Amino acid sequence: MMSGINQIRHAGIVLTVSLILAAVAGALFYKHQKDALINEAFSRLALYHDLRKATLQDYMRSKASDVVAMSRNERVLKGLHQLENAWQEFGPYASDALRARYIIENPYDFGERRKLRSAGDNSQYTKIHPEIHDWARRFLEHFGYYDVFLIDAKGNILYTVEKDEDFATNLLSGRHADSPLGFVFQRAVKTRSKSVIFSDFERYAPSNNAPALFAGSPIKSSDGRVIGVFAVQLPAKPINAILRYTEGMGKTGETYIVGNDKTMRSQSRFSNESTLLDTKVDTLSVRRGLGGFEGAHVIPNHRGVPVLSVFSPVDFGGEPWVLLAEIDEAEILASLQIWPALIVALIAAILGAFVCRFVLVFLQHVRAKPRIRSI
Repeated sequence: MMSGINQIRHAGIVLTVSLILAAVAGALFYKHQKDALINEAFSRLALYHDLRKATLQDYMRSKASDVVAMSRNERVLKGLHQLENAWQEFGPYASDALRARYIIENPYDFGERRKLRSAGDNSQYTKIHPEIHDWARRFLEHFGYYDVFLIDAKGNILYTVEKDEDFATNLLSGRHADSPLGFVFQRAVKTRSKSVIFSDFERYAPSNNAPALFAGSPIKSSDGRVIGVFAVQLPAKPINAILRYTEGMGKTGETYIVGNDKTMRSQSRFSNESTLLDTKVDTLSVRRGLGGFEGAHVIPNHRGVPVLSVFSPVDFGGEPWVLLAEIDEAEILASLQIWPALIVALIAAILGAFVCRFVLVFLQHVRAKPRIRSI
């Protein structure tokens, strides 16, 4: 009877050990598989992040190069002098006179005012406008800008292509002084370097309150004095195109930018509504990125979904941004299969049972062996 009880006890021990080993081995192997998938996904995501960052930096550098080149262009320098003289011809009423001719009396509606080459009067401004307007339009259309600005050192916007409501206003004392264009002008006119000043995206009233980004560079005379600023208004579309390129990023992968106010600076691929300046993203990645750090981790994103997130700060001379590349954790783990872990668990159980059974038999044999007493 005792032998039968021992056999039952041994079987229970073998079963318990086998189950424990199976559970531990299966769990460890499953975790190993999961970690390998996550690490591989992070490597791919970091590559996509770095590629988008490099492309974005190349784009912004090319825009900076455009602006610097034009600010040093002899045609721009000559045009600025001509426009200043033509502005002075109207005296203290220059702003009102030019706005009347090129905005109020413009036969074209908002968005098409660029089509007006000449106001048809005998003023000096109207005489020089067609030539300046033609090359400025060619520059704008060739490089894909929304608008081009020539601004004198006093802040007067002497010329724009679009002739929106900012034309012939003042960026030091006028109603657009606190705008992103005002920010760019006020910094560019004071800088002694030849660098480009970028603004952040902000809603810009003259552009129908749409998000706008500006870049400007000082125009200097031959003796090095800053006599004005050449500025451009950049559309959001090229930046969106760079970030919304998601080839290879699966169904849920995306790259996007967040600004210092923790709202998006680009269009999310998951929204049909505008997300630029509209969607708040207050995640750990954004907070750390705005703090100047870069990294990668799994966090809940702005949609409340656990994602793999790779982030780093970017700065083009304006307010700091954070560039993020993210993909849903569920999509990565969807390829994770449980059967390899079950096979490992089964093998561990069999081996564990064999070893455990061998140990128990060995111990039983040792205990059963008669002891020799010494005399």
